Amino acid sequence: MKRLITALSLTIAGLGFVLGFKTREVIPAVAADTTRPTTGAAETTTTSPVATNTTGSPTTEAPTTTAGTGPTSATVEVTGPTVQSHYGPVQVAVVITDGTLVDVIALQLPSGDQHNESISAYAGPLLEEMALEAQSADIDVVSGATFTSLAYADSLQAALDQAGM
Repeated sequence: MKRLITALSLTIAGLGFVLGFKTREVIPAVAADTTRPTTGAAETTTTSPVATNTTGSPTTEAPTTTAGTGPTSATVEVTGPTVQSHYGPVQVAVVITDGTLVDVIALQLPSGDQHNESISAYAGPLLEEMALEAQSADIDVVSGATFTSLAYADSLQAALDQAGM
């Protein structure tokens, strides 16, 4: 009988501790700015200096137009499709210069609540870094953001396919 009373007392005390347990409050994540201006070759117009011809009178040459990185650089920006993940839509755009992936821009990442925004703020830059390093959509998933990572890779691969990479 003493054992039964002791067991019941301990069970009630344990249940009281479990029910009284307070979880930690979620600390607000610092929202990362996932929108960045796109970078591309800026066109500039320059005028050659005044020269003199054989008669000594001044002449000017026609203005020349050059791209920011040279006349032979080809910069292409392609937007991938929106891929629906378990936690929300994911869409990326790529910037390719002379066949090299130079930027991956996350146009959409899961949001809508603090948890999704926190994960997107953490995973977005890591996914971008991996894509630029791999120069492809063959990237690892970010721990804790598996669905976002898979959707990111799908949108990235579609954008690279459209760009011919």
